[in-house]
Amino acid sequence: MPLMNETVDILGYYDKSIRPQDPDDNIFSLGQILERIQTPAYRWPIRNREERTEISSQKRAIIHARDGGLCRYCGDGGHLLTVDHIIPRSAFPADKLHIADRSDNLISACWDCNEGKSNYENDQRKKMGVTVACWDCTNHAHDDEREDRPCAPHLAFCGRCGITRVPDLSWIL
Repeated sequence: MPLMNETVDILGYYDKSIRPQDPDDNIFSLGQILERIQTPAYRWPIRNREERTEISSQKRAIIHARDGGLCRYCGDGGHLLTVDHIIPRSAFPADKLHIADRSDNLISACWDCNEGKSNYENDQRKKMGVTVACWDCTNHAHDDEREDRPCAPHLAFCGRCGITRVPDLSWIL
């Protein structure tokens, strides 16, 4: 919806409220109009200009599997997907780039949405991280009663079995 950039003069007043004759008529209250006005878009600050490292094809594939093979911005899945940083990589200080490239800050996005977002703030929140294989998959034992099974408080998406839990963030790609 376009922004309202100009003012208007009120030419008259109605004595009774206007009711749409057809349910498809688009008559909005002032409150509804104000809700539809877009707020200004803000950019993330640029804190580093470090060279990017390639995201592995394995990590990309698991992220796309976690996101259902759909662009998480527009919901389209009919074309080639990219991996986008939810919080832009350039917004992280140089000593925190390992967090910027972690899978919980990466999301599946189509080319148009990824390029259109640039480094603008958006309403996406960090996602669950991904791991190639969880503890259960690597130990071939799904017995919750095993004494050597570690406590796993962090939710993650396992590339082998789907949603699982991992013991610590070092398991997250």
